[in-house]
Amino acid sequence: MATSKRASRVETKKLQTRDDDDEMIPMPVGTPVSLDHLPELLGYNLRRAQIEMWRDFLQTVGDGEIRPGLYSLILLVSANPGIAQIELANYLGVDKASIVALLDRLEDAGWMLRKRSTEDRRRHGIFLTPSGIKKLAQLKREVGAHDKRFFGPLYACRVCPATRVSPAHSPLAASSMR
Repeated sequence: MATSKRASRVETKKLQTRDDDDEMIPMPVGTPVSLDHLPELLGYNLRRAQIEMWRDFLQTVGDGEIRPGLYSLILLVSANPGIAQIELANYLGVDKASIVALLDRLEDAGWMLRKRSTEDRRRHGIFLTPSGIKKLAQLKREVGAHDKRFFGPLYACRVCPATRVSPAHSPLAASSMR
């Protein structure tokens, strides 16, 4: 007769909590945690770096009101006046509903506006307002300081491949164009 899943879990739990096993004593509070070989794994280190960068970005850019994705959106609108909502959504890798919500937020802040196309009434061009242009200048300074804090040594390195990747050839650009 086959063992039920519940019986199997109970049996496994009994094995894991044996009272006669001296090695199964909880770690005392304050004991340093062993990371085993995690520090040697690129993915682990990239994720830790991303978390630290995210925290710093939120603390230093736009008084915590601007997230990296929203900054990217503002930057793309500035560099591509009249860009369509769907193009922004495709490039940023977000769905239509999400891009509309982000654009609503920027429009409510007075930083951008939508203008209906005279050629295709279904299409709206996105433009920064004078207030949005001013805000972007401030955000660029803050993002520059944030970026320099994390990547300053890399930018100074003349042989570092990370500083030689053109934006058109970066993995991020390639993945966002799909």
